[in-house]
Amino acid sequence: MASAGIDCRLILWRMRKPLGTSRPTHHSFSMSRRFVSLLLILLSLGPNLICGQDLSLAEAKQAFAKADAKLKSVYEEAKEIVPGYRFAKIQKGQRDWIAYRDHRAAGAAQFDGAATSGKETANPEYWKAMAYLTDTRIEILNAWMKVDTFAKTWEGTWIDGYGGILRIADNPDGTLAFTCTVVRGPTYHLGNINGTVTTNQTTARFTTRVDNDTPETWLTFLLEGDGRLRVIGENTQFFHGARAYFDGSYLRVRELTAEDRAEM
Repeated sequence: MASAGIDCRLILWRMRKPLGTSRPTHHSFSMSRRFVSLLLILLSLGPNLICGQDLSLAEAKQAFAKADAKLKSVYEEAKEIVPGYRFAKIQKGQRDWIAYRDHRAAGAAQFDGAATSGKETANPEYWKAMAYLTDTRIEILNAWMKVDTFAKTWEGTWIDGYGGILRIADNPDGTLAFTCTVVRGPTYHLGNINGTVTTNQTTARFTTRVDNDTPETWLTFLLEGDGRLRVIGENTQFFHGARAYFDGSYLRVRELTAEDRAEM
């Protein structure tokens, strides 16, 4: 299931833009197919997502108030359950996320709701964004509370809380299959990359090259020791839009579902 933080309208807009290279490659064609696949999934989920609903200003504010109340409850639950050293990271992340949420919601009001500067909070899109971004933050807090509940080291569905979804599956030969899909910023720049990686204890690395005239693309995966998985990219511009990126700290939100595996 797609994260609630991904807007249902993002893909049609972004597919009109270049993917970062003017030369068609098998990678770009693969990305287009995956974007269409993701679009169909999001459209099917649309009625169940705040971002896909046509809400009045009052209804959108109510949706946010409901999500915000749940967030406060889950935050207090995490405070009781999560070890202190981890909760300190939640607290810092919460402060950073609030700044991101407010900025991102203002952008949604302007981009999706045609709101003028300074009038964003009078637009339903602002409060819809506040609601679905809060839902995603709740996913992150729930993920912190179940860090130690997974049987496998890498396998599962991970999110970074900022529009990134990383799916990892164990292969029989000890390697890992992965797919990373991202949606970044108020203008919904997309990225998608997938492949097979080898691991060395807490580190894994993926390398590929679009063609002989371009630098090699690297993705490095680092288990940070606190439940998070750090992704570091080098020369990834061939696989995402201008403002998109794969880098970030991801938390595992669930075991792989049949839907997750179908997306890999």
